Amino acid sequence: MPVHVSDSIKFAAPALCLLLAGAAPFLLGSAARADEPSLESAPPVVVKTVPPAGATDVDPSLTQIRVTFSKPMEDGSWSWSTWGEDTFPELIGKPHYLPDGRTCVIYVKLQPDKFYASWLNSERFHNFKDRSGKSAVPYLLTFVTGQPGKSGTSGMRSASRPKRSAKAGSDVFAAADAKLDDAQRGMLGWTDTQFDEFFDDHDFKAMPEAERNEAEAKALEALNGVHTGDYYSAICTLGALQSKKAVEPLLAIATDRAEKDNRDRWMAVRALGMIGDKQVVPSLIPLLYHLNANTRWWAQISLVRLTGQNFGKDWQAWGKWWDSQGGQPPFNPEIVRWYKDQAPPEKLSESLAPMDHDWLQGIGVKTPEGQKPAESPAPAPAKQ
Repeated sequence: MPVHVSDSIKFAAPALCLLLAGAAPFLLGSAARADEPSLESAPPVVVKTVPPAGATDVDPSLTQIRVTFSKPMEDGSWSWSTWGEDTFPELIGKPHYLPDGRTCVIYVKLQPDKFYASWLNSERFHNFKDRSGKSAVPYLLTFVTGQPGKSGTSGMRSASRPKRSAKAGSDVFAAADAKLDDAQRGMLGWTDTQFDEFFDDHDFKAMPEAERNEAEAKALEALNGVHTGDYYSAICTLGALQSKKAVEPLLAIATDRAEKDNRDRWMAVRALGMIGDKQVVPSLIPLLYHLNANTRWWAQISLVRLTGQNFGKDWQAWGKWWDSQGGQPPFNPEIVRWYKDQAPPEKLSESLAPMDHDWLQGIGVKTPEGQKPAESPAPAPAKQ
């Protein structure tokens, strides 16, 4: 059923309820289920919210509110309700579930220095339901925004959540990430801080196979959609799933020759490093000299994760090593022309050096010793 916003309804208590419902109203007189107590028979509960409940310094530039439940939920069914006067965020678009089937997202426009409160189900509205029709236990999400650019939490970038950089990625990548240099680790940590709202930290290995397959199918389908937050989240989810089916479409995104906004490119490079198919190595090597800094540095990180080696930004060394190992397909040493103003091959490394220096300094990472900027002017930076 289509999502709608109901008329405002005054309650006897000091609460104003705004219902977003994609399903029929809950039947208060329904009989109690006689299921035996178990995870399956228990109602779903909220296990995580973004921003976290009780956060007091949320970045007002946050554009998504997310709630994750303990069980797969009924698609198209939700009840986001207000608590009190003027506490519900301004909505942009309609709610939807992510491919995991457990996380519901609404796009919002927040104001600085403001208290927000939202019921996720309530006494009167119960349309957050699992796939067997059980309504979720009501949950009150409250938070306060801070000043733009000075806030401590933004999206999933919460002080209550450890940064992936502190964990060296994950146990899967611990050995490879130990070989990253300081600049690469700095890039890893900066990315996790800036783009964490798109990254998927579900433990997919612990998820039932049917749910994994469903999440994979939805994420693959989203790659064909418009380039919204769901599209970028789908790329990252496929990496977290280590989806072999995603290798070909992600590689196409990563190696697209078009000059464009590069967010999907570097996210695809990151995802390919997580999936672990080494056949993509020779295709990622030319991205080490792409104009976009995120792409260049994530090509380094993903190559380290895929091979256990670290030749940094030296694409010739990477290619030579790959061929010496008998890697297939072989490395093609011909320089790829990623953009029209690209420096000639003999000047390419020199032209990127000042950009890397300025980029690392801009994100607060000390320039590696010996990587001093060249004096030659660099081309205009590509879109991130």
